[in-house]
Amino acid sequence: MKKITNTILIFAFSIFYLGNISAQIVINEYSCANLNSFADNYNDYEDWVELHNVSNQPVNIGGYYLSDNPDNPDRWKIPVGTTISANGFLLFWASGRDTTINNNFHLNFKIIQTKSTPESFVLANANAEIIDMVEIKKTKLGHARGRMTDGAATWRILTQPSPDASNNNSPKFSAYADRPTFDLDPGFYQNSITVTIENNEPGTAIYYTIDGTEPTQESPVYTAPLVLSQTTVLKSIAVSSDTTMLNSFIEFSTFFINVSHTLPVFSVSANQLLELANGNNELRPYGAIEYFALNGERKGNSYGELNSHGQDSWVNDQRSIDWVSRDEMGYSSVLEERLFSMSDRERFQRFILRAAGDDNYPGNFLPEHNGCAHIRDAYVHNLAKRGGLKLDVRVSEKVILYLNGQYWGVYDVREIPDDHDYTDYYYNQGKYDIQYILTWGQTWAQYGGNEALQNWQTLRNYVLTNDMSIQEKFDNVAAQLDVESLVDYVLVNSVTVCSDWLNYNTGWWRGLKESAKHKKWGYILWDNDATFGYYINYTGIPDTSATAAPCDAESLTNPDVDLNSHIRILNKLRQNVAFNQYYISRQIDLMNTVFSCDNMLNYLDTIVNKIAPEMPMHITRWGGSIMDWNDNVERLRNFIQRRCEFYAEGIRDCYGLTGPYAVSFKVLPEDAGAMKINSLTVTDFPYIGTYLGGVNLSLNAIEDTSLVYLFDKWQSNFDNFNPNDTTQHVIVNLQGSDDIIAHFAEPIPVATNDVDAQNTCRVYPTLCDEQTIVQWNQRNAENIAIQLLDISGRTLWQHSAYYSAGQHQFVVQLHDFPNGAYFIKYIVGREQQQFKISKL
Repeated sequence: MKKITNTILIFAFSIFYLGNISAQIVINEYSCANLNSFADNYNDYEDWVELHNVSNQPVNIGGYYLSDNPDNPDRWKIPVGTTISANGFLLFWASGRDTTINNNFHLNFKIIQTKSTPESFVLANANAEIIDMVEIKKTKLGHARGRMTDGAATWRILTQPSPDASNNNSPKFSAYADRPTFDLDPGFYQNSITVTIENNEPGTAIYYTIDGTEPTQESPVYTAPLVLSQTTVLKSIAVSSDTTMLNSFIEFSTFFINVSHTLPVFSVSANQLLELANGNNELRPYGAIEYFALNGERKGNSYGELNSHGQDSWVNDQRSIDWVSRDEMGYSSVLEERLFSMSDRERFQRFILRAAGDDNYPGNFLPEHNGCAHIRDAYVHNLAKRGGLKLDVRVSEKVILYLNGQYWGVYDVREIPDDHDYTDYYYNQGKYDIQYILTWGQTWAQYGGNEALQNWQTLRNYVLTNDMSIQEKFDNVAAQLDVESLVDYVLVNSVTVCSDWLNYNTGWWRGLKESAKHKKWGYILWDNDATFGYYINYTGIPDTSATAAPCDAESLTNPDVDLNSHIRILNKLRQNVAFNQYYISRQIDLMNTVFSCDNMLNYLDTIVNKIAPEMPMHITRWGGSIMDWNDNVERLRNFIQRRCEFYAEGIRDCYGLTGPYAVSFKVLPEDAGAMKINSLTVTDFPYIGTYLGGVNLSLNAIEDTSLVYLFDKWQSNFDNFNPNDTTQHVIVNLQGSDDIIAHFAEPIPVATNDVDAQNTCRVYPTLCDEQTIVQWNQRNAENIAIQLLDISGRTLWQHSAYYSAGQHQFVVQLHDFPNGAYFIKYIVGREQQQFKISKL
């Protein structure tokens, strides 16, 4: 009995002791406003949280947990053996890195302090039981929140944070004063308006500015409603007479008076903003941004940081600037609004407000800017995006910009592909999952460090020192490099006669997360101002005229230009027959679509018509004349027209082909199916294009997935289909202009209730990219199996399930498998059918 009693006492003491240990460790201080105050071991400035041991004994917290969510308290496990000394402190960085190096603890999550639903810091014991938790409250830049004294119950704002040290001597405040409000919404107004500033907090004074700068206690004191008779950025703060309270956050709104625009409008306001915009690129102002839609309504706003953007273009009077929202300032982490019509993305921390770069009009009237049109770069990027090219681009929308209430002209708002928010949104590849390399005169890794550079060098050397006509070696490269992206990158710059790439304005990247997309090196577009016979020939291309040979790019192999061997890699890959066929036929495909005269000129006209109503006001601000601008636009248009009209002949002469030939494609009956022509999938017929002989024309008839019609045969004027006219995928070598028809027919019905009906199966398409479909009629209800086999017969994947009698279909996903030949095997009972497919 005594032994049992002792055991119970020991167990009870253990419970008490463990609980007592838990009570000894508290969350003592945190900061989500660490923009530039305290650097971590990576020399980055991250949010942080501090734990404190309130006892006089060291405490081992190994196995405890930290989290940002009380519903998931065991999100990050504190490493075994981690100890906080007696009355000591321990700092953890909320960086998302999930690493521990020499007591530098990096959590696997980040904190956003400005979320509408507040996040938390959560401390849990080894059983994932919460022992302390604090809800995140907003703080201003550089501030922290901590306990009044170490371990105390009361929390305060600390204006001098003390990470990994005592709070006791830090200046402390109880709260921020309530933020003022305005009685009128920001937006566009006719004639003067009267604005009332309100704050119902007792004992507060309101200070305001009307020039875009931040109000301070040196600013005018608000005593009566304000009459605004011109466009104004109004800002105000509340200052409490209670010395334990800090000044409020800033309220800000832009009121546009007697102006109207046909484009969306950005209003940016900050201290030293005009000094930055007028050329002092050392400045990094903090300020506000507001976005107004076409209807004049303010759709988004944020607070953050501004910096200069551009190299050569910084000599212009109208300059480009970068915007970065800063959660650390306590207003918002992003500007929340859909900015780009070609993307559904609605949250942007970073974007560029670009004044057309080196194509800026009037470009300070410098000789190298002769012909400037305020169009080229954004035009090329959007053209590539609209055409579905395998590139990441700085997609663009035309906007009007105001700085501190002053009109600043026509701009492009641009998305930034070389930013981890971009790669995370579109590809689920985050900040620590990417290798991103950029070249502008010299080469560096934007993300991924030296490892990224070394990995690229290894791949480059492999290509340049191996025979790419050997399929195994080519496949090894194609598993790491998106060869189609490389082709599109070269062709965009070739078609537009770009003279500022390879040694400048070149970027390529890949993601490392296996479960996500973009795992191969692929390319971006970057600053395509020097195009269509305009600006300085930095790359030294051999011909900047509209009749420059399409294959000129292949000669740019000088290591002083081709700094990272992109062209030399392209030329080596062309040793592979299939790739060379793709490279040439892709030029023909794009010539007929993205870079056709109709498409290029129509889209140019769309852009010109969009900004033309705004150009008189822009020219009044920056100089020039409407006549001169129109002449420059016409010069650009004429160059594009000459270029696209010449391109077919240029391809012919580059590669010794014949033609060009006009070819018409259609399907019968109408809407019975589609057609893949080389790299293009065509669904609207008749489709008429310009093609060349001497290079294979690849055709694949695509059946309707509803199986209303099945492919029957091909027809043309020459009937030179290889292997024959009844094969779904054929090769044609054009001998002249042609009319090519894909005939489809209704399938013969298959009985499913007849006792004599047989199990039948078919697979389509057999030439596919991301998926193929298995369709079968099943005689009896029973188990079936569908297998994917490699060419050696090894099973790579299998689907097994019970199916009822009747017709069924199953989609086989191929995106996880490399291009090549495979077999689909259908098994039911003792019956088997096997089909060969090719993934392209």
